[in-house]
Amino acid sequence: MKKTATVHTNDSANKTIPLQLSAKVTAFARYPRRITLSGKADEKIVVKHTIVPEPQFMFDIVRTYADNGSFISFSLEKQKSQFTLTVENKKNIAGRYWDKIHLVTNNNKKKEITIPVFGNIQDAVSTKESSTNKNQ
Repeated sequence: MKKTATVHTNDSANKTIPLQLSAKVTAFARYPRRITLSGKADEKIVVKHTIVPEPQFMFDIVRTYADNGSFISFSLEKQKSQFTLTVENKKNIAGRYWDKIHLVTNNNKKKEITIPVFGNIQDAVSTKESSTNKNQ
């Protein structure tokens, strides 16, 4: 990671000083930074993502919960040293929503992984509309 900050001083010769900061950032785990569920209201919308702890930060996930959970269901399955997170849309009418899934770990370095979930559900195409569109 490398960042530049501007330091403001009361020195008239050096009103501002650019300050460069750099550090090596080690990833805690490989996991999705966000999950998007998109599709039609009459379709089953399911996504699966793998969560892989980095070797120096091994952990178990001891609890899971969602902020709201009204429009999603999810499950977590452990296979050896990684996890599969399955998220399913439950919203059956058109609209958008957002939620967050929280994965509580037993690692002192990072107690919780938070994954935002975005839903974009479109109207279901009825059989009549579908046949009308084909005839045009």
